[in-house]
Amino acid sequence: MGLELLVLLIYLVLMMLLGIYEYKRTKGVIDFYLAGKKLGVIVVSFSFFATYFSTAAFLGGGGFGFVAGFQWSAFLIFFHILFAIAAWLIIAPPMKRIADEHGALTIPEIFGMRFGKLSQLVAALIIIVFFQFYMVSIYKGAGNLLEVMLGLDYRTAVLLTAVIVMFYTAIGGFRAVVMTDLVQGILVFIGGVMLFVVLMFYLGGPINAIESLKAAHTVMGSGTKLFELGSVAPPPIMKAGMVIPFILSLTFAISIAQLASPQLVIRFVAAKDSRVIAKGAVLTPLIIGIFALCVFSIGPFGWLIIPQFDDPVKYLKNSDLVVPFIAMKIFPAGLNALILTAIVAAAMSTINSLVHVIATSFVRDVLQNAVKLKKIVLPTRLSVFVFSLVPVIFALNPPDIIVVIVGLSFSVITSAFLIPLLASFYSRTTQLPVVSSMIVAVAVCIIWYLYFYKVYWIYPVVPGLAASALTYVVFLRAERAISAAPG
Repeated sequence: MGLELLVLLIYLVLMMLLGIYEYKRTKGVIDFYLAGKKLGVIVVSFSFFATYFSTAAFLGGGGFGFVAGFQWSAFLIFFHILFAIAAWLIIAPPMKRIADEHGALTIPEIFGMRFGKLSQLVAALIIIVFFQFYMVSIYKGAGNLLEVMLGLDYRTAVLLTAVIVMFYTAIGGFRAVVMTDLVQGILVFIGGVMLFVVLMFYLGGPINAIESLKAAHTVMGSGTKLFELGSVAPPPIMKAGMVIPFILSLTFAISIAQLASPQLVIRFVAAKDSRVIAKGAVLTPLIIGIFALCVFSIGPFGWLIIPQFDDPVKYLKNSDLVVPFIAMKIFPAGLNALILTAIVAAAMSTINSLVHVIATSFVRDVLQNAVKLKKIVLPTRLSVFVFSLVPVIFALNPPDIIVVIVGLSFSVITSAFLIPLLASFYSRTTQLPVVSSMIVAVAVCIIWYLYFYKVYWIYPVVPGLAASALTYVVFLRAERAISAAPG
């Protein structure tokens, strides 16, 4: 345990030193908001990768295969690669071009310049509200991980994570965010690949592992069920007969976030030029694909390890425990420290980007002209402190309603932003269709999650996106019909 703690502390100190270093290099607004728009392909790609994959990638993405088998792994890997490619080919080039043309510093500001100030304000408010709740889940995941693997007090672990991220993000701005992401992304990638490689070595190679798993007996029956489509899932979903819709909608929802999440796509704006975007379109899907293949395939193999040491029913009820348990059992102390640090890095690399996007959206898009451009760095730094602490308060003792809102946040952001982003690149319209589509997306996601999700087991992002697209088309056509009407 001492070695794991020592490695983690070295990593945390390194993050703070990087923050101080980037603080000295930050000379103005463009540096603090977009790292001077000078990011190369390695930094942009690994920053995108590190921001996207939080602790949920290891704990949820890696562990849920223990419950849902390889159908989960296969669809999640496929959608991750598909939408990584789509993000860099469909979203990145026009976003870089339009942001440069208009001088936009944030995603909501692109909406404001393309459609009007109301769309900018609505987009910023959605970011501020729902990203705060999304951060609660990441703080909670980091706290639980450090509590289980290092024996730290949960509250101490949450506060430690928050203070480190808050410090280097506030002083170093986006420069600190992307440079710490580079380090964290490399750690996360190596940790994920190494975890899979060591697991395969432990099980006697991939072929032997697959044959052993097919011959194994699980709580759900024969191990062959883990390889079948629609044969295994949590009991309520099996009872409802909605296994395939559930798996497809959830893996789709998680993966399509790459196309629309502001904390991800803002990296396209910060890229140095179009050549960086073109190279990133090759490198980033490759990184994401390799990591996804390794980490998302781990869960089902837990049936060859966990029953040797513990009751597997416990892990069916909480599959987030699967990957940490496997890591603790198959890794020697030194490599354990690397995996622990990689998972913590995954959390911190997501939190820093979320809080930076929230703070910049609040100052640049909500306050707007209330703060002059030359003076927005200081209030943005102060906002980082404030918006870092608010979710910590909830994470320390989350009430049940928070769990519901956290589950919603991911769907809301993707549903609300994808159609307006595509409209800003490929369509001519005013802000009424855009604002309407965002508001309807939020409303439909909330209503679906509260009243229909546990009936149909289709994740809210699917009806949310459908409603957003339909609303946009209806208002766009109505607007054009009115414009074309005589007199």
